[in-house]
Amino acid sequence: MKTGFNTLVKTPLIAFLCLLTLAQVAHGADDDYSAEGERRAKSAGESLVGTPAPQMQLQTLDGRTLDLAELYGTKPVYIKFWATWCVPCREQMPGFEDIYKQYGDKIQVIAVNTGISDSVKSVTEFSKKMGLTMPITIDDGKLARAFHLRVTPQHLLIDKNGKFAYFGHRDDAEFHQALDKVIAEKASGKPLANPTFVAKDSGYNLGDTVPDLAFSTIDEQPLKFTFNTDGSKKLALVFFGPWCEWYLEKTEPKTSQACTQVRELLEQKSQAASVQWVTVSTNLWSSVAELEDYRKSYGTSMPIVFDKEGDLFKQFGVNQVPSITLIDADGKVSLKSSIQDEDFDAALHAISTLK
Repeated sequence: MKTGFNTLVKTPLIAFLCLLTLAQVAHGADDDYSAEGERRAKSAGESLVGTPAPQMQLQTLDGRTLDLAELYGTKPVYIKFWATWCVPCREQMPGFEDIYKQYGDKIQVIAVNTGISDSVKSVTEFSKKMGLTMPITIDDGKLARAFHLRVTPQHLLIDKNGKFAYFGHRDDAEFHQALDKVIAEKASGKPLANPTFVAKDSGYNLGDTVPDLAFSTIDEQPLKFTFNTDGSKKLALVFFGPWCEWYLEKTEPKTSQACTQVRELLEQKSQAASVQWVTVSTNLWSSVAELEDYRKSYGTSMPIVFDKEGDLFKQFGVNQVPSITLIDADGKVSLKSSIQDEDFDAALHAISTLK
């Protein structure tokens, strides 16, 4: 077991997740983990239930286009976020496929892979292995932000009137009641007013100029970064998840190892006088409490910012952990790379040479 596990298990949720990953969890602990996932999913969708869902077009793995605007007013929509490395996602997949086959054309089922530590190759291989036949799309972060993704799996229902009707994590009786309800309900026939989803650009890219930045750490300490002045320094933003190293150790070891490598490298370079270092946490399966435990467990000294609403991930066009963005003293992005990029090792080498 990794050093720091004894500290990690002091947080119930983290303990349950880790034990689940190792297939050593007792039935009661499994229930608590599932209940926490359900709570987070419902909390994420609380502000959306009853409101019009966005109009957007989704591209599936097999090249089809699903236009949600054409579905609203005619049939309900069932969207499920998942990942190949997510243990409960794997457990729910047979039931997910059964729903798709059982209800047929009565509801539009869409499987949305989060895109985090996944690729067309990994998703295609997984779908074949599991015998999935429903439409599958891979997110680049935009759908996660539009639908308030906070856990995996996370599913949502949109009724025949194009309004959000249900958010959840469990494949349980409550979910199936909600599923049957949106299928049985009749459309009102009233004109729809669903907002159009506008896909923004991919955030700051190499050579782009970043404006001065200001945010707060999990300790509520303000951080301000001013560029293009005599006293300006380089700024390295490292995007991560507190669960990356231990949760992915068995199901996605390459990413787990990369997260460990990046953390250890940053600790080595933290005293570099010419660089300001900040770590930014995803809001997926994360909270301030879990980030505090992460810091204690691994002994990190880097400032940690919790991107609660996903604004920084969006601003910098990030959807992978770990990802690194280096901003020069003049405010220009000089390096941007993630675990999914071929140049990631070269990016880490460049970071290691900073003084």
